[in-house]
Amino acid sequence: MDREIRILVAEEDPVFLKMVEDSLKESGGLYHIEKVHSGEACLKKLQCEKFDILLLDHLLPDGKGLSWLQRFNAMGIGIPTIFVTAKGDPRMSIEAMKEGVFDYINRSAECAKAFPFVINRVVEGYGLMVEKIKLQKELIETKNFLESIIEKAGDAISVVDLEGKILYWNEGSERIYGYRKEEVLEKKLAEFLYPREEQLRAEEERLMKKLLERVERGEVVPNVEAKRQAKDGKEIVTSMTISPLRDAEGRIIAASRICKDITHLKKTEERLIQAERLSCLGELTAGVAHELRNPLAGIKINTQVLWRRKDLPEIEKKLLSSTLEGIEKIQKIVDDMLHFAKPRPSHFKGEEINEVVEESLAILQGKLKKGNITSVFEKRQRLPKVRIDVHQIQQVLINLMLNAVQAMEKGGTLTVRTFSEDGAGVGIEVTDTGVGIPGPHLKRIFDPFFTTKSEGTGLGLSITLKILENHGATVDVVSQEGEGSTFTIHLPVNSPET
Repeated sequence: MDREIRILVAEEDPVFLKMVEDSLKESGGLYHIEKVHSGEACLKKLQCEKFDILLLDHLLPDGKGLSWLQRFNAMGIGIPTIFVTAKGDPRMSIEAMKEGVFDYINRSAECAKAFPFVINRVVEGYGLMVEKIKLQKELIETKNFLESIIEKAGDAISVVDLEGKILYWNEGSERIYGYRKEEVLEKKLAEFLYPREEQLRAEEERLMKKLLERVERGEVVPNVEAKRQAKDGKEIVTSMTISPLRDAEGRIIAASRICKDITHLKKTEERLIQAERLSCLGELTAGVAHELRNPLAGIKINTQVLWRRKDLPEIEKKLLSSTLEGIEKIQKIVDDMLHFAKPRPSHFKGEEINEVVEESLAILQGKLKKGNITSVFEKRQRLPKVRIDVHQIQQVLINLMLNAVQAMEKGGTLTVRTFSEDGAGVGIEVTDTGVGIPGPHLKRIFDPFFTTKSEGTGLGLSITLKILENHGATVDVVSQEGEGSTFTIHLPVNSPET
């Protein structure tokens, strides 16, 4: 040792104490010894000064050495201790070791002679122990820190083995997918997360198999878009990065999956594309509609003049009647085109949305009864007023309800639900139990002139979307073939720009 070792001795036997001092002097080491003869004096010294070693007698005038050691430990006084027994009592030595004693010696000339060696061994051992504890603490803190980051991350982080079984599932996964950790561990993703439609499910299984094969080759596969089915039935779009996990020997044993919920982002992108498309089509449509309107009015007038002639044969009159019906349909399309291209000015004012829904349902009662359709209105009470153009929103609701009626040719249930969106706005949900919308059509239903109806113009939902955008509102649709569709309108509480 290059530095001086400070030793505190709590020992009553002067003969043994003299042997210890002589042994230390003969060793030629740098030692500084301070002596006390009671536990109380030992405690005061330890509280006031710093020592490297404590030589503690098993029996002191004011108590047993082991009792004093327990008291030191309880007070947080940590010091490497060498315990002195009278004749080498193994039972007492074991008890002392349990309290953190580093070594023990008996009161003999041989032990006194070996004392310098014992001290050096204890100092070195204590230093190694302190370093080990420090490293262990740092390791535990780092592990807890990293685990906390991963566990509390906003993204869905999970680990699957090479067969696809889930080994780890963080809180982000629970929030995004709705499944608790206990529900999914040891299960395969395909059992609960993949789309329920068989074709999409099969495609997803093939994709994941290929991705896992790449991971097994050591590749990191970034930014893979995948559709997932949450516990509440909602479809989620995620951006997924899959990375290989290796064991201590470098073998790939599992894959980590970091999934970011990009559903809102994808919907925003789709709305931007839709808005651009509608803007371009609006300009084109306005020009076409104006060009058609004037000659169409002339054709209608001329046809009406001919139809009113009294000397007209019956067959020709029927042909002219059919022509007028066709002209009326064309005029309706032209009017819809103009409305789509340039909606009427909006007049916003605060309205109770439940009243608007009730009025819209009342207008359609005849059609509902005729179609053997039951209407259900689940209204949330005490909703905040929303600033809307009541006639335009009524047009939107009636359009959605009429579409629902047409989807239930054999009867069914039309459910309208209003709800609060945590102070951000008011929601209106229109649900039918009809035939549903085929998957390939879902992305196109808001496109101008897209229709699957024999008599439709394909502008109803396009105009609906444009009205809602003018209100700062959005609309989502969820549909399952054979089960029905749900259109959800999200109206902001804040007044739109007028």
